[in-house]
Formats: sequence, C-alpha cells, structure tokens
Amino acid sequence: MDFERLILTRQSDRKYASDPVDREDILKCLEAARMSPSACNSQPWKFIVVDDKAKLAEMADAAGENVIMEFILTLSELT
Repeated sequence: MDFERLILTRQSDRKYASDPVDREDILKCLEAARMSPSACNSQPWKFIVVDDKAKLAEMADAAGENVIMEFILTLSELT
C-alpha cells in the first residue's frame, strides 16, 4: 500500500468486541511493544493488563477526570 492511500484510508475504531482475548495473544502484543524502538534505546514504557471489568471502569473514570482537569488547566493558562 502506498503512503497516500494509507493516510486517506486510515480509521480509528472505538467499538470493541466483548470477547476475552487469549493470554497468549496478549503476551505476544506485549512482547512486540516491548521490542519496539525508543530514543537512545531507553525503553521508557510500562504496561499494565487489566482484565477485571470493574477495575477497568474505575481506571477509565479516574483517567477521564485527569484528562478533563489537564484540559481545564491548559485552558486557564491560555487566558
């Protein structure tokens, strides 16, 4: 696929199946992410896998609050 077509046909999906993901598939994804390049090979990432739906909802709520607060702070700095 050429670069222009890639850009013009990309999409963001935000609807996900509720089917559980096999542990082996998760481990493969984590290994691929861990092996990805980083500046000066610093590998600054950390990964957390959450499979408890209640904990995931709690984390999503907390993250949303932080994002909103950062947005409000940023807007207040601009005015």
